Amino acid sequence: MPKPMYVWSGSAWVSVATEVESLANYATVNYASTQPGMKMVVPTSVAVGSGSGSVDTNGAVTFSGASTVSLNGCFSSTYDNYKIILEIESASANTQISMRMRVAGTDNSASNYWNNRFYGQASSLVSTGATAAGTSFLTVAEYETGVATSILDLFQPFKIGTTRMIGSGEFRYASFYQHSFVKTGQMTVTTSYDGFTLLNTAGNITGTIRVYGYKN
Repeated sequence: MPKPMYVWSGSAWVSVATEVESLANYATVNYASTQPGMKMVVPTSVAVGSGSGSVDTNGAVTFSGASTVSLNGCFSSTYDNYKIILEIESASANTQISMRMRVAGTDNSASNYWNNRFYGQASSLVSTGATAAGTSFLTVAEYETGVATSILDLFQPFKIGTTRMIGSGEFRYASFYQHSFVKTGQMTVTTSYDGFTLLNTAGNITGTIRVYGYKN
């Protein structure tokens, strides 16, 4: 006849079956959602000006041959702050990628965006900076050749107040020069935004966007 197995619970010897049943309660969605860190957000929908765009069940947004890419329903009261990882894999022309805040499927294109940019060029250790006030977008990425990557932190877009952005990234120029940049900006129209649109100055872009919420 098999003998029962016991484990020490910290205060008493209990059967393995009882302890396993107790531990199973921790393997729940509710438990995971209370842990610190970040969680990928699933937008309610994706729209593109041309080409194609889609979002998978985990929240990864892919787009191809797109003139613009809009994410709807990715900001909410669940999180105050967000991280956006943007990868531009290819483009039909050298381009600058900009962002506009969005609510209920409509971009805010008012001239109330502020931008600060700092560039570094590894080939000759050249750096330059620029500031622009009263523009109709936030500058978030550049594309020349290869793969361009930007990492953006967006602060309190859903709350009614100033939306602020800090970003960094890198891109290649003329196939061999490596450029890096740091960008900061803000949108001073105090609206509760639930999404954003990416726009490019020339051609169409192909790549991936992932949005993560910082747990409060």
